Amino acid sequence: MSLENARVAYPILVKLANELSQAVREGRPVAWITYDDFCMKCKDAGIKETPRTIATKLLKPLQAVCLEHSMPDISALVIQKPKPRADFGDFHRPGDGWWDIYVERGEANGVNVNFWFKHYQTARDFAEWPEEVFF
Repeated sequence: MSLENARVAYPILVKLANELSQAVREGRPVAWITYDDFCMKCKDAGIKETPRTIATKLLKPLQAVCLEHSMPDISALVIQKPKPRADFGDFHRPGDGWWDIYVERGEANGVNVNFWFKHYQTARDFAEWPEEVFF
């Protein structure tokens, strides 16, 4: 796993976290960030990945380095495309591979949207994200 592109993508996610957190504090609607959205932001920064490869090539390395350094999981900010649900609206969650590290660590048994959402909120509202890449 190369961290070179992850180092370029990290500031994009920090900026997103700050924007999302500010929106919540101000009571504004929060825009969900999908793989497609993240790919466009990465493309603007010179990283050419597709929604199919973005999780394994950028988000998984960022997830691993955040957890290794006892930081919130910043990869939790990026979701798959929302899936429509007839019972309560759009269903938001990260890609299937996001859960792997938590299952391995015994913190989750598999897909658990409430578990992910707590990680999403923690990453979104974390006030000490270093602006400079920390890894």
